[in-house]
Amino acid sequence: MKDKQEFEAVFRHYYKGMYAFALRMLHDEADSKDVVSEVFTQLLNSTVDLHSATLQGFLLTSVRNRCINLLAHQQRTQAVLADMNPITSDVDEELLGMIHRFVSNELPPLSQQVLRLRYQQGLKYREIAEELQVSEVTVHNHLSQSLKRIKEHLKSLGYGIK
Repeated sequence: MKDKQEFEAVFRHYYKGMYAFALRMLHDEADSKDVVSEVFTQLLNSTVDLHSATLQGFLLTSVRNRCINLLAHQQRTQAVLADMNPITSDVDEELLGMIHRFVSNELPPLSQQVLRLRYQQGLKYREIAEELQVSEVTVHNHLSQSLKRIKEHLKSLGYGIK
């Protein structure tokens, strides 16, 4: 385990710059804080030398990569939702019933709550996280996994969801 004082010094020295960098990429304060926290958690659990001349580069590269991954994931989630919009706009009651039954019978209770808060009540990730007392990353993970499972279920039933 790394020396606590040494780690805290690195945290104090680099946090603001890493957060500002993430915020420029993500345009979301909570997501930016989560990304920086994840990088510091990674650093704490790694064997990276805290005195290395390349530490700043490692930290900023890690932040950049996590931001890119998060943005790509958000883009994929939006694409799935866009694919589902024509279905919901046509109000195909049978299909909506299948989706509701699948969600109720196959998804864990927390995933069900996250889906309902997001798509029925229109809450943002931050609002859902506060309401359910979980992190925004947890909200993001539950949404992405749930949408993936719904999409797979619809494909298995012969619906051409991309």
